[in-house]
Amino acid sequence: MLKWILDVWQQLPPGWQKTLEWLFDKHLGEVITAVTGLPALWLLRRKIIDVLDWFRPIHRLLKRLSPAGFSIEQIERETKYYIWPECQRDMDPAKSDEPGGDKIAGRKDLCSTIDNLLMHDTAHKHYILLADTGMGKSSFLLNYFARHLWRWHKPFKMELIPLGEEGLLEDCLIQIHSPGNTVLLLDAFDEDIKAIQDHAQRLSEIVRQTRKFYRVFITCRTQFFPRDEEIPQYTDLLKPGPHRLGDPPQYVFDRLYLSPFSDQQIRAYLDCRFPIQQRHQQQAQIDRRQQAQAIVDKIPNLVVRPILLDYIDDLIVSDKPFENCYQIYTAMVDAWLERERAFALKRDRPFIKDIEALRKFSNKLAIELFANREKRGSGRIPYGEIEPTARLFGIKLDTWQLAGRSLLNRDAEGNYKFAHRSFLEFLFAQQLIDGDQEALQVPIKYWTEQLKLFLVDGCRSPWRFPITLRSAIFFVDFKGGTFQLGKTGKTVKVKPFAMSIYPVTNREYEEFDPSHREKRDKYSDQDDQPVVRVSWEDAVRYCQWLSEKTGEQYRLPTEAEWEFAASGGGQRQYPWGNEEPGPKRANYSESKIGKTTPVGSYPLGMTPEGLFDMAGNVWEWCDDWYDEDKENSGRVVRGGSFYLNDLILRCAARSGIDPLLWNLNCGFRVVRGPSSCPSEPLTI
Repeated sequence: MLKWILDVWQQLPPGWQKTLEWLFDKHLGEVITAVTGLPALWLLRRKIIDVLDWFRPIHRLLKRLSPAGFSIEQIERETKYYIWPECQRDMDPAKSDEPGGDKIAGRKDLCSTIDNLLMHDTAHKHYILLADTGMGKSSFLLNYFARHLWRWHKPFKMELIPLGEEGLLEDCLIQIHSPGNTVLLLDAFDEDIKAIQDHAQRLSEIVRQTRKFYRVFITCRTQFFPRDEEIPQYTDLLKPGPHRLGDPPQYVFDRLYLSPFSDQQIRAYLDCRFPIQQRHQQQAQIDRRQQAQAIVDKIPNLVVRPILLDYIDDLIVSDKPFENCYQIYTAMVDAWLERERAFALKRDRPFIKDIEALRKFSNKLAIELFANREKRGSGRIPYGEIEPTARLFGIKLDTWQLAGRSLLNRDAEGNYKFAHRSFLEFLFAQQLIDGDQEALQVPIKYWTEQLKLFLVDGCRSPWRFPITLRSAIFFVDFKGGTFQLGKTGKTVKVKPFAMSIYPVTNREYEEFDPSHREKRDKYSDQDDQPVVRVSWEDAVRYCQWLSEKTGEQYRLPTEAEWEFAASGGGQRQYPWGNEEPGPKRANYSESKIGKTTPVGSYPLGMTPEGLFDMAGNVWEWCDDWYDEDKENSGRVVRGGSFYLNDLILRCAARSGIDPLLWNLNCGFRVVRGPSSCPSEPLTI
């Protein structure tokens, strides 16, 4: 219905639109009163006003959002099956061991929470709404804004402005005449070009520009800030009048986190998406509803993201298993390409016949948007710039009418963009994995955290990337800290370091020592299996070679660093948590495999920080001696291996091997950072 109304509005002649705008905005009541003043029409007067008042918010929604780049299709899609989310304070749900929303305490309805803040909160002027990729930050602001337009009584004005368009915020602020009575909804701070360059300076600038407004809500990806400490706290705006002792003199940011969907919210969405309407449709809808529920049950930690639920039709028709977001996005993109091809072939003048050409065009477009985002000031590309590229792939852009649920959108001005930023990041990650030279030339500083996650999920073979790029993708940073080391009872201090997410593979090691290929055996013979048959001294020489090759400092981890990374600073018994081991979490004796497996084969055994294979598969060399008797103790190895039992999978388990000897089940991983002698006990 909404799409039909908006389509009709766009097809009206400009004169009609201006007349209706005049009626809607200023003189609706007076004109209707005059026109229906005759006694015979008097009874219809109230009904006509009610109908036109229902149309007025739709007109306003399109009028307000079209200049900001929101298309009719996007507005309809974001509002059609919308389920209002919940929120929480003080805790990032992404850090929970159980991402499912039902496991998180302190959840509250986000809509009523913001209503209450707007009406009663006098301690804050600026709020920041944080969430992971695809959690529905933009959708919430769009629906909250639409809800405001539909309300009969409006205690204040409201404006929705996307920050991804360079200069749009400044242009819109100039046109707002009553800032003291206006609430600003500023969407996607992480897409702001200036914020990407310097987020602290850009945020201070936005705070200064919006200081006179009643309230300001800003959405942003949580991972946009490298560390929790960089998430803004103070606004540098002084509070008027006296303040209580102990309270800061300036306004502070109020921080909210968008909660993942709970089981109840997922069921509500599926009920809305697959309703049982008519008797002859009942069985078909029941089947689709059951298929959707089966996918939810299979990948519960992924479908808590509303964007993935939004494309669940694509997942239903795919018979592939899903273990991570990369595989899900692959299925969604494949389904989109097939929809576009089928839609095109139904037309008299199809815009494309070859689905592979459309895939290559989409990949090329992703590289173009990613590489020139700063130059254009947004994630959109005009028709004039994209059309020559489309022609190269045989795509008739002027006849392309985008199919339903398209991943590529076109706004009212003819600019093209992907339906969600994560689709752009996914396609760009695919090109990096495939070794596209143009994609590899894009500076690493433009890589987002979500892009790096796609790379890790989609490529378990780091050697596919140039060696200088691997440290930007396949390492996890640790801040360090103090914790109790193993069963020693000693409290040790660990300095900040970065650890590789995988053990070094055969292919990686053989870049350093090509002769090692002759040592491969039945226990580790594939490129992406961890290297074995390397001594401690071999591992040290590899680190020295890698340091010279990259210009950065690489080394073996100390025993304390290894356990700190595996246990989360002593917070868990096993790398994945405190649940007992099983064959789905690690490659050990109970797995009945009898040899090493490719790195990253056990996503359920991954640490919350993103390290794979910290339990089982191969022992890993550490820098330390096993005990003080250096001549007879050997060097420390950690993590267990494929033929040992589950007792060795504990984070605190350790053993020692002669540093001059190699073993068929012992490999290593590297850390990046300054050289560090084995950690010394602290006197506490």
